[in-house]
Amino acid sequence: MHILVTSPIPSHPQNHGNRARITALCKALQAKGAEIHYVYGGLELLPEAQELEMRETWEHVYILPPYRLEERKQSHRKHHLIDDWYVEAVTTLTNKIIDTWNIDYCIANYVWFSKWLTNVPASIPKYIDTHDLFGDRHKRLRADGLPENWFSTTMKEEAKGFSRADTVIAIQAQEAATMQSLTDTPVVTLGHFITPDFLPAATIQETLGSGGKITVGYMASDNPINQQSLVEMNAAIKARPDILDRFNFKLAGGICASNAADITPFEKLGFVADTRAFHDTCHLIINPNIGGTGLKIKSIEAAAFGKALVATADAMAGIETSAAAHILQDARAIVDFLVDMEPASAVRGGEKASRELVGSYMAKQTDAMQTLFPKLFGSSADQTNGANP
Repeated sequence: MHILVTSPIPSHPQNHGNRARITALCKALQAKGAEIHYVYGGLELLPEAQELEMRETWEHVYILPPYRLEERKQSHRKHHLIDDWYVEAVTTLTNKIIDTWNIDYCIANYVWFSKWLTNVPASIPKYIDTHDLFGDRHKRLRADGLPENWFSTTMKEEAKGFSRADTVIAIQAQEAATMQSLTDTPVVTLGHFITPDFLPAATIQETLGSGGKITVGYMASDNPINQQSLVEMNAAIKARPDILDRFNFKLAGGICASNAADITPFEKLGFVADTRAFHDTCHLIINPNIGGTGLKIKSIEAAAFGKALVATADAMAGIETSAAAHILQDARAIVDFLVDMEPASAVRGGEKASRELVGSYMAKQTDAMQTLFPKLFGSSADQTNGANP
């Protein structure tokens, strides 16, 4: 079975949530026997090591020339039209791939990179994996006090893009409802498809018994929303300096190179290739995310490692939870929670909450995969009857 996947961004390395999303989905399809044809649209420069990593991961990799920043257009003063950032060479290339190979499914990552789907034969199921809601994105960012960066369009233009697919894939339920209100194309919610890999319970009691500190980890890319969240976290810690007597803070990922990380009490580790090892060095993980859209993949990854997670409600958008530690208002509330908690019981309770959360979450994602890719995952009825998909 062959699956054609296009993306304006590379799949590697795993230093951004969107790359983790693409890789997790494609690896899940690979695990069921699919061969991935990965078309990279060239929105970023691709160093040789990055290209090699992609070629070692996917069976077929096609790389288009870099699409320089100055070539990206914005047709409207305040927003983009749906195809402003599209690379026409993608259509030529995907047409050739479909003519050469027996393609079973087509997946376009991002609605604004979906124009090629209009040329796909009706016999091949075609999906748009949206990652985010881009209609009026600039307005939402402005309301959150964040810079109007990257791509944003109107609801009407986004609906135009949705009409190119047989099914639109939303990354979380709230966005799915908005998308479905814009289009007659069916919308299916598929979050971050990740296999739980629980780490051993944190040795919190032994740490405290030896007079040690509790280690708190935050892993993030350097996008503006994460940077603003770190700024607010730094300010919250500064307002409660006594927290540093009991806690160590570790910072990992691209955010370490941002201006927000210049003055911070966090130990900066930079890019960490082994995310599991990073989580294993921490007693608990925080996500102080404020605002933004989409799914905060770093939250579900922490839960998938079974780590205690202390997060804002915004950081858990699209992830069903009622744990008090998951629905905090802001960075200041996170700091207050840490200062006031009883460490051993809070970490143990947090680990339990993460394990329960990710179990329920993944059951829903498996149902979505069965709906989207029945040739690979079978239907729910097949699974119930013990059929081999």
